[in-house]
Amino acid sequence: MRYAITQGYIVPYYQPLVNGKTGEIYGVEILARWQNSTTPSRSPTEFIPLAERTGLIIPLTRSLMAQVNAQMRPLFSKLPDGFHIGLNISVSHINAPTFIDDCLHYQRGFEGKAVKLMLEITEQEPLLLNGAVVDKLNTLHLPRIFHRAGRLWHRLFRAFLSPRLVFDYIKIDQSFVGRVTGEAPASKLLDCVIEMARTLSLRIIAEGVETEAQRDYLNRQNIHLLQGYYF
Repeated sequence: MRYAITQGYIVPYYQPLVNGKTGEIYGVEILARWQNSTTPSRSPTEFIPLAERTGLIIPLTRSLMAQVNAQMRPLFSKLPDGFHIGLNISVSHINAPTFIDDCLHYQRGFEGKAVKLMLEITEQEPLLLNGAVVDKLNTLHLPRIFHRAGRLWHRLFRAFLSPRLVFDYIKIDQSFVGRVTGEAPASKLLDCVIEMARTLSLRIIAEGVETEAQRDYLNRQNIHLLQGYYF
């Protein structure tokens, strides 16, 4: 794993964040993909947990940051102001002493362009909102996405118990979006999730959109920031 990171086998892929109503590309989310012509490709569901367990998620994220900076720089003149670039950040990275410096270095790579860099907190492990963590996140002044990531929703409420920390978006993942099949009862749980997010004054991003029915349902719910194979 360490060798794959240092050799650049793990590279950024850019998944579009699309306005489901207009088709306009609003931004991208940075996804990690393992590429190596001499060995079979590995799924992120395999190597991301491995990176978490072995303590390599931080060097992996730093590598992605550097690659994104280098790859996006030639495109600056073509990016609209406010273009969103989302990067997944692990809880262990937030807790690391290098977190602020790593993020500031990443931000400096976009100086001179009015893009909107976003931190997507994946919560593969619990995010403990103590004073140090809240201060770190607030220092960066970056929009923050709370990613449900298969966790129970009581964690979302726990995250909002801290009046000093503001999340800007919540991401609804495919386990909810996939319930939209065209049959009204199947989407009732998603209806509840959307209502809860709005009660908390959060903007909503929906990922895992794979069908026209799902896109149309989300548009009817006035959720227009969408990701998925449909696009």
